[in-house]
Amino acid sequence: MSLSPIGSPTRIVAVLSAVSVRRYVPGIVRYNRANTSVWQLDPRHDTKQLLSMLDEWKPAGMILEHMPGITDALVDLDIPKVTVHYDFDDRNDLGWVDVNDHQVGQLAANFFSDKRLRHFGFFGVESQWSDQRLKGFQDALSAAKLELSTFIDRRPGHDRYNDYWPAPTPELLKWLKELPKPCGILAAHDPLGRALIEACAGAGIDVPRDIAVLGVNDDPLVCSLSQPQLSSIRVPWQRLGYELMGILDKMLEGQPAEHRVISPGTIGERFSTDVLAVENPLVARALELIREQISEGVNVAQVTEKLGCSRRHLERLFREHLGRSPKDEITSRQLAIARDLLLNTNLKVAAIAGEAGFHSVERFYAMFRRMEDMSPGAFRRQGGRPAKSENSPGPS
Repeated sequence: MSLSPIGSPTRIVAVLSAVSVRRYVPGIVRYNRANTSVWQLDPRHDTKQLLSMLDEWKPAGMILEHMPGITDALVDLDIPKVTVHYDFDDRNDLGWVDVNDHQVGQLAANFFSDKRLRHFGFFGVESQWSDQRLKGFQDALSAAKLELSTFIDRRPGHDRYNDYWPAPTPELLKWLKELPKPCGILAAHDPLGRALIEACAGAGIDVPRDIAVLGVNDDPLVCSLSQPQLSSIRVPWQRLGYELMGILDKMLEGQPAEHRVISPGTIGERFSTDVLAVENPLVARALELIREQISEGVNVAQVTEKLGCSRRHLERLFREHLGRSPKDEITSRQLAIARDLLLNTNLKVAAIAGEAGFHSVERFYAMFRRMEDMSPGAFRRQGGRPAKSENSPGPS
């Protein structure tokens, strides 16, 4: 956070866990509020010590991660506050920004449906954010007349993110074995997804052939250490941190608290969901080629050449088995990459066009505007398309 050389800086305290520091601080730094000093305070200090330190520092505002039973006393402090978790339905004095958890569930349903799966599961915990993700998943599947099986881990300790690795219960193993296969399971967040993969291994269930596992957060440490590596829905943490700082900035100027909902990013796909329930082997191979070469600017002619078939034949098979053309598939994947890079990186639009496999910036602009009804720059500035869901988000 850069500081103005004139006058004493405005002091803001960020009471965040180590995980949240990693998530939100890049966005807080990116906001770059003039003449401001941001200090980090570990929320796991004794409550009296926390209050004593805050009384000594006298911050002008606070970015707070609310931990029930730990930071409750900070919520009522008489200073402008924004929270990284949505826990306060009746507190208009608190600002907050959160990912739209209902849309997280919807995104998972669409992802699994695109893989032609027809059996689905949800592995969650007792929390508001898990419930919201389940609701979005369930609503999207119900609209397509598809059924969902759920398993909720009710054991204590699930609120810990990094170090909660209990052995799978007999009930969980029974649930996994009885699920119809192949099945796509949404885990409420990445540690649960990794735990689910390990439970499948212990039960002799193949991932991803029998069960495809999708997490949430796209945490590089958790996803990479999982065996196989875990696919995950990206949460735009940097964007959330930036918006939190923006709301607090307005509150410091005397404006009322605001509440904002940010759409999730795209999906970081790894081997845990590398399955496609398409009976036709030619279509399955074409999709594999497209996925492998999407960033290189693959086109339909290149795919048909490698497959040794005509374009007309491949297009007929795509329409028959997927309901879309090979070109539609390529464009959809390219735009998914572009949307994610716009929301979660500082790359220039020209660089994003190249990363997404577009051969020219002009074509990227034209295609993006046609599909999203806005320019790439406008999409980035407003943090994606406006959330259409009226369901309340929850903490992640």
